[in-house]
Amino acid sequence: MYAAYGLLIDSELPLPDLAREPAPSARPDVLVRLGPVAPPSPDAVLLPRGLWVDDGRIGIDVPDVGRYACSDGSRITLEPAPGASDDALRLFLLGSALGCLLSQRGLLVLHGNAFVVDGGCAVVLGYSGAGKSTLAAEMHRRGHVVLSDDVVPVDPAGRAVPGWPRIKLWQDALDRLGLTSSGLDRVHDRFAKFHVPLDRSVAGRPEPVPIRWVYVLDRYDGPLRVVPVPGAAAFASLHEHSYRNEVLVGELRRTHLARSAHLLRTARLARVDRPRGVDSVASSADAILADIRATPHHPDAPSGRRAMREEQHATSRPTRTVGA
Repeated sequence: MYAAYGLLIDSELPLPDLAREPAPSARPDVLVRLGPVAPPSPDAVLLPRGLWVDDGRIGIDVPDVGRYACSDGSRITLEPAPGASDDALRLFLLGSALGCLLSQRGLLVLHGNAFVVDGGCAVVLGYSGAGKSTLAAEMHRRGHVVLSDDVVPVDPAGRAVPGWPRIKLWQDALDRLGLTSSGLDRVHDRFAKFHVPLDRSVAGRPEPVPIRWVYVLDRYDGPLRVVPVPGAAAFASLHEHSYRNEVLVGELRRTHLARSAHLLRTARLARVDRPRGVDSVASSADAILADIRATPHHPDAPSGRRAMREEQHATSRPTRTVGA
């Protein structure tokens, strides 16, 4: 039995990077099983990147790796492709598949990283290659606990749920941070990208932390700046940078809208514009931490009871298209 993202996971595929749960008699939240996966039915919604939604299943087809099916937020079935390595199977299981399953469980799942500052949580979002993981490693180097990298689940109370205790970094990012790849496992044999374990021994196993700040990394022609993002643009940013947002159809879409509304009432969202062609990891970290010190909490954050009422109200509203 393993523990990650606040869940107990009973997996037939070994998951050595996850914490082992010492109570084997506990009832698992998620079952991971190896076996055949039925293809999507004729009524399924076929999506880009090998994704599909078929009633209570979300499927992921990964060439040369396998087919994954997430069912009702409680089971992931994996049919490996011939010759697929356990490392490759784990990579997509703990990324895309688990991210989709967390969405099925009613969480808002963001594509970014989360770290702790003064008892609150800051989440950094951005496209693949934007430098999110390098920034997370820099925050970790400065002594901030990194809760999650790549997949950031947000619970109904607006808290970031701790995830897989590692950061994935390319060789050039390791070089910029003065770290060595010696002894690190590669993310994939084909790439010079490595799993960098996070040392949480001092803090112990972290608990979910309320999100107070959300930052979206961007590039432009100008000096580094932090710009608040208001209203509908903030909703669009959360949708745009949700993990595997292609699967947000039907009920998943409605839940996503409600969770986004709640988070934006309790957290401040801003854009971090960085100059093109400039290595700005340290200066971006400086700017984000300075912005956090200047805005220690969201001025409109509702009380827990009021937040719950507002969330229920948001869930009951008709579905509207938000963002891309």
